[in-house]
Amino acid sequence: MKGAGLLPALALLCAGLASAQTETQHAFDGSIKLARRLDVVLHARVRTQPGLLGFYQGRLGPIFEYSVNGRFTLIAGYYYARQENSEADYIAGHRWFGGGEVSLWSSKASEADARALAEWFDLAQGSDYSRYRFRFRVSGKQKAAPYGSVENFLDARGWRSTRYAAGLRVGAGARVTMDFGYFLEPRRADVGRTRHMFMTGVHWRFGGRRLPGSDL
Repeated sequence: MKGAGLLPALALLCAGLASAQTETQHAFDGSIKLARRLDVVLHARVRTQPGLLGFYQGRLGPIFEYSVNGRFTLIAGYYYARQENSEADYIAGHRWFGGGEVSLWSSKASEADARALAEWFDLAQGSDYSRYRFRFRVSGKQKAAPYGSVENFLDARGWRSTRYAAGLRVGAGARVTMDFGYFLEPRRADVGRTRHMFMTGVHWRFGGRRLPGSDL
């Protein structure tokens, strides 16, 4: 039969979707200029698992960005988070991070950058741990512009996960930009199932040098 070869492929696709984890995240950021080279980004984000935990995570905190020169930016920040576990308890946690981002190229139409960060998670329950992340991103510069990135996460056991992200960033006036995006994240077996994340973001700029992002 002509269509017989499609049946195994469809079965594998359905099995992959059934074993994956689908979530949504919604971020809100405001960038404020503190000094000529120093900005602070006030960040908040929530995540949901539709059909499972529902709303399960919220976090907020500041991100400081210092422009060393026109191409390199130092990044440091802190988040306080609360996350629901399978017993429906909300567990508090603290996260500190720091690193840098470098511009690889910039033209009138597009730009590319690379970022490296080290993170420390201090958890109220469970083991504290460190995580390291390395991202490459390409973005358009138009009022409505696409972007795409790939980011690898490492920890003490080696590779932890990889995020393949794409989206659309839309300007809504001089100060406000909105994001609509998606990422696919294959993860190590002990970390969790492959994750599908549907993202939205609203970003305000109050004199900040750079447009805030929601993927930290």
